[in-house]
Amino acid sequence: MHHTFQGIWVPIVTPFIADAVDHAALAQLARHLAGQGIAGLIAGATTGEGASLSPREKIEVFETLRNTLGPAYPLLIGLSQIDTRAAVAEARSLARLDPAGLLVTAPPYLRPSQDGLRQHFEAVTAANDLPVMIYDIPYRTGVSIELETLQRLAQDPRIVGIKVCGASVDHLMRLIHETPLSVLIGEDSQFFAALCLGAHGAIAAAAHLRPDLWVRIFDLLQAEQLADARRLAASLQPLIRACFAAPNPAPVKALLAEQGMGRATLRLPLTGVSATCLADGLAALACLQGL
Repeated sequence: MHHTFQGIWVPIVTPFIADAVDHAALAQLARHLAGQGIAGLIAGATTGEGASLSPREKIEVFETLRNTLGPAYPLLIGLSQIDTRAAVAEARSLARLDPAGLLVTAPPYLRPSQDGLRQHFEAVTAANDLPVMIYDIPYRTGVSIELETLQRLAQDPRIVGIKVCGASVDHLMRLIHETPLSVLIGEDSQFFAALCLGAHGAIAAAAHLRPDLWVRIFDLLQAEQLADARRLAASLQPLIRACFAAPNPAPVKALLAEQGMGRATLRLPLTGVSATCLADGLAALACLQGL
């Protein structure tokens, strides 16, 4: 089943008990988020501490989400490998789960050429029959995927979208208007501006908190009710800042734990948040009551 890649997507955190995945808390959180009208969930992405999950754990996380929400609910899986052969092997393995698609990050650290990037994404796409969403986040990977590379990749109908972080307004506009890709903003603080420019949605870690407001802002902009959408987006900014006051997903997990959804446990090298960071997040959430 092919899904439309637009709206508000949440890269769901992976709750832990000690060193094990807390599948009961994961199912509870998934039901809560899906009930708020988000477009879909992404398993095993950066916010889900995908790099700290074993291959078996990533599959089990996906299976818990599928069993909780049903086979028709849109679920992507994150894929981030430094080596193309490993990425191809993982794509083949994950394809057997039949997700709605793969969120594939540019290979980190190596800083390949544009030709190397193109061939990497082509190899991963050829290894499965799933829709592929490219993840461009240069400040993590060390390399930017240029517009011309994306235009060539978009000629393959299986490459359907891009999650973009760190883009200038000009680059974002060109992605939206000069490629056929669904453009989802990955910078939470920029989601309102990106949607106003014509982006198709957001993949937002902070949307774990008050996802109803994120969905409402998207719907208001779709209905061209700009003033109401802008007012709500401005109200969300303090919470977004609090969610990124420490390395993601530590603040999000801490705030969710305060709401009774899982624990604040992380896997090293990530560590918990300070009392000040948590208090700032709780204060920002309190300011949203009644909205």
